[in-house]
Amino acid sequence: MRIALISSEFSGLPGSGGIGTYFLELASCLVAAGQEVEVFTSGKEGDLAGIPGVRFHYLGSNQSPGFAFLAARALEKRHTEAPFDVIEGAELNAEGILAAKAVREAAFVVRLHSPSVMLDRYLDLAPTFSQRVKGVFWQLVVTVGALRRGIPLKPIRLEPFTFPWVPPADIEERNTAATADLVIVMNREMRDFAKYYWWIKEEAIVQVPNPIRLQSSKGPLPSKKSAPPTIGFLGRLEPRKGIIELAQALRRVLPDYPEWRVQIAGRSMPSCLSGSDSGEIAKSILKPFADQVDFIGPVSPENVPAWLTKIDICVFPSLWETFSYVVLEAAAAGRAIIATETGAIPEILDHGRVGEIVPPRSCEEA
Repeated sequence: MRIALISSEFSGLPGSGGIGTYFLELASCLVAAGQEVEVFTSGKEGDLAGIPGVRFHYLGSNQSPGFAFLAARALEKRHTEAPFDVIEGAELNAEGILAAKAVREAAFVVRLHSPSVMLDRYLDLAPTFSQRVKGVFWQLVVTVGALRRGIPLKPIRLEPFTFPWVPPADIEERNTAATADLVIVMNREMRDFAKYYWWIKEEAIVQVPNPIRLQSSKGPLPSKKSAPPTIGFLGRLEPRKGIIELAQALRRVLPDYPEWRVQIAGRSMPSCLSGSDSGEIAKSILKPFADQVDFIGPVSPENVPAWLTKIDICVFPSLWETFSYVVLEAAAAGRAIIATETGAIPEILDHGRVGEIVPPRSCEEA
C-alpha cells in the first residue's frame, strides 16, 4: 500500500510539536510494517534526518493556506507517477483537503489532533465585544442548522464567548473532517467532539492511540540516588502547556525543598496575538530560585531519552492535550510522573496506576 502523509509539522522542523512527532512515529511504523510512505512537509532539503524507506517532499512554506496548495500540487504530480492508495493529513489548518480533492481515487484519512477552536481556548487574550457578538451569531447559525438536520445536540461546550473564537477556521477544519473517508481520534473526548460538535457520522470515527516506537524512547529504569531529586518539564513554553501554572506551583514548593533541582526544557513561544512570552513570565516568577531552576531550551527528539535519564520526577501540567507523547516517553523510561487530567493522559497513565493525575490549573494545591 502506498501512503501519503501531509503535514507542515514534522519532528525536527522548527515549530513542530505533537503533530510532528505523530507523523514521525507513524511514518516509521508504517515502513516497518512493509508499507510505502511519502511525506509532504515544510522545510527544505537537509532540514531533517532521513528515515530509511521514507521519501520526503519539502515544500518550503508552512503557512496556511499556502502550504495546502503546495501540498496538493506536489501530491497530484507525484500521484501521476506512482499512485497513492491513502492520503492522511491533520485537521489543523485543513492542510490535506485540497490534496484529497485533487486525488479523489485515494482514500482520505484525517486524524484529529488540535482543532483551532480547542487551541483558541488557551490564548492569552479575552474576546472583544465584536468577537462576542460574532460568537453569538455563529452559535445560532450552527444550532439552527443542526436542528433542521435533526442532529442531536449536547449542551454547547465551547464557551465561544470567553475566548477569541474564529468561526471560519473552525468551519474549514470541520469540513475537512466531514469530507474524510475515515476520522481517527485518540481519546473519548475527541470522539465526543467530532460527534457532537462537528457532527461527524459515528460510523466514520475510529478511536486509535497514537503510534510510538518504544524501543527508541526507552531509557534505563530509575535507580536509588543519594543526590537531591531533579524535577523536569519538557514541552513548548506556551499557555496551553501550563508552564505559568507550573512556575506558580514551584514558587510555593521550592522554599521548603532548597536541595531540589528543576530543569525546564523547551523553546519559548511568544503569543502571536498579545506578544506576551510565557517562558519569560515563568522565568520572572522563578527568578528568586535561579540557583535551583535551569531553563535549558529545546531538546531535540533524539536526545529526549538521554535527558529523561537525568530526571527523577516529570511534571506535565498541560491545560489541555489530545495525546501527550512526552508523557508516554517518560513512562517508557520509568520516570515518576505528575500530569494533568486532560485528553488521553489518564489513559496513558492507566488512570493513576502509573502516575499521579491532578486537575489542570491546580497549582494552589501544591
